[in-house]
Amino acid sequence: MFQFQQEEKEKMIPFKQGRCLRVTANEMKEIYEKIKTPKKLGPVLKWENDFTDSATVFQKDGVFYMYFISISKDVSVSGYETHLARSEDLIHWTYVGKILKRNELDRWDSKQCAGYASFLDIAYEGGGRLEQLNGNYYIPYLAGNSDGYEPDPLYMGLAKTKDPVDPASFERFLKPILRPEDVDARHYEGKTLYKSFMFQDPLNTTGYPYVNVYNAKGEDNGERIYLAVSEDGEHWERYGEHAVLDLISNEPGGTSIGDPQIILIGDIYVMLYYGSRNCGAAYDSFACSRDLRGWTVWEGEPLVKSEYPFENGHAHKPWFIRYNGKNYHFYCAVNDQNERFIALAVSE
Repeated sequence: MFQFQQEEKEKMIPFKQGRCLRVTANEMKEIYEKIKTPKKLGPVLKWENDFTDSATVFQKDGVFYMYFISISKDVSVSGYETHLARSEDLIHWTYVGKILKRNELDRWDSKQCAGYASFLDIAYEGGGRLEQLNGNYYIPYLAGNSDGYEPDPLYMGLAKTKDPVDPASFERFLKPILRPEDVDARHYEGKTLYKSFMFQDPLNTTGYPYVNVYNAKGEDNGERIYLAVSEDGEHWERYGEHAVLDLISNEPGGTSIGDPQIILIGDIYVMLYYGSRNCGAAYDSFACSRDLRGWTVWEGEPLVKSEYPFENGHAHKPWFIRYNGKNYHFYCAVNDQNERFIALAVSE
């Protein structure tokens, strides 16, 4: 494990108290109808020698861009790196370049650097427009210093840039913003921190302007979703005494969940995530909340699941964007031909 000097940290910020206004069954059905994407278009970004994964898509100056990650199919001597592609129509993508690279500096983030778009307009009709903070754009990333496929421990890093579509412009912070061994880490997040989604909250529900939703793994190797909050988008504190979405603890062989994304429909936060029960085929679903603390899980048909031969292993890791009245749901397709790539489902 990469060693850090232990820093003094306060206990996590407790959940903001108040009456929990649950999302009703009828509202859940309405949300499903608004975000469903029953038509699959198949692969949109696929490489022969590498796995492509975890698309996060945004709009800037009328053009769409995708941050995505890759790892060599020989994962034992590889690790995640982050890339940029661009598109005029969200379907056809052109490669631009690599933005976060592995290196030989023996830093905490030298061998794993998987970055994700954050601080977008989270409104349902927001079109995925990227937002600027403090004169910068930010990209959180999953970070580690060991080769392999997601080796423990993994940290949460942050990089900034003046130009989010210039691959050479990203500056990494010197230290992780959150670590699994932090003294304020909650139960079941003490092993590895995974994908994070940071957003500016227009409703200020937690009392903090910026919120970070992420999945983490503990000693049971299950994954749950947690929150952190920030006053400036750079310095983060854990929020809440426990996971906000836990589909494992109360059910034997329960569902691991991860890769959250938040969109806002009216006063309802919609969290898209992937789930996998007993290491079975992973799928994409969602949960809803009015306070970011109590979540109602959709129990109906998944938003995306394995249906066709090109995705007969998994269909998971959601990224949703709505543009010109149409829904686009990017996901990672995995099959039994040793392929893993970015695929797309759309509304009718």
